[in-house]
Amino acid sequence: RRGFMKIDKLTLIEEYKGILLKRDDLFKLRNVNGGKLRQAIHLIDKNYEEILNKHNNSVVCSCSIKSPQSGIIASVCREYNINCNIVVFGTKALNNNLIIAKQEGAKIYSCPSGYNSVIEHYAKKYFPNDFFINMGFASKEVLDVNTFQVENIPDDLDYLVVPIGSEINFVSILKGLIKFNKKPKEVIGVYVGKDPTNFINSFNFKIDYLLVKYNKPYSFWLYIEEGFFDPIYEAKAYEWLLRNLDIKNKKVLFWVIGKRCMDIKPERIEYFKIEDKNMKLVEV
Repeated sequence: RRGFMKIDKLTLIEEYKGILLKRDDLFKLRNVNGGKLRQAIHLIDKNYEEILNKHNNSVVCSCSIKSPQSGIIASVCREYNINCNIVVFGTKALNNNLIIAKQEGAKIYSCPSGYNSVIEHYAKKYFPNDFFINMGFASKEVLDVNTFQVENIPDDLDYLVVPIGSEINFVSILKGLIKFNKKPKEVIGVYVGKDPTNFINSFNFKIDYLLVKYNKPYSFWLYIEEGFFDPIYEAKAYEWLLRNLDIKNKKVLFWVIGKRCMDIKPERIEYFKIEDKNMKLVEV
């Protein structure tokens, strides 16, 4: 169903405990939200005719079990009536991302390894005719999708603080700062996974920014503010902000990239055995 959501509508800025929040998590489709949802809609819509005519109306996506990407791409594929195959490490633990993907109609295939390169290899090997989507939607096609969201942030910020999971969103925001001539005194990206420095620096932006690493592992879940922030990304960056910046009498904007759904009813995941796509492997 093409055109089912307007991806160019600006999400709001709201006050929160003495700072401002850019609420990109309010861009929602059922149980998924945020900048990555906007990227997924753009990616599928732009390539819709190719997916339909050259890839048998079928998509395969290699996913991390910790990322909301599986649920996001499955939700978008459902809107476009596209077959969605998810290749992921076959965890036996409850996983909200995979539960959402299953509820949205995706087939979930179990890979024996959690390494990104292995999951991607399996996805390409066993689904050679599907339209392939990699982890993080790492593609130049989506670099500009969230850029326009910068338009409604204030012109006179002292600090702009952005959580970094997928560096694609941070690059989009930097491009937006240039496009809309926004000049925060300090732009800070707090990353909680792999070091994004080389990728971001490769764009040679003519603006200053600081990249800092959160001091606990990516796998650590942080529950603060009564669960208001995503426990993998936003909560950690927000905690860093409170501990490291003097925000008294300062104008601070914290960018909420998105938030995973935390109140999904527990459900058994049925993994399909990837070596034989007609055979089911049931795990609890």
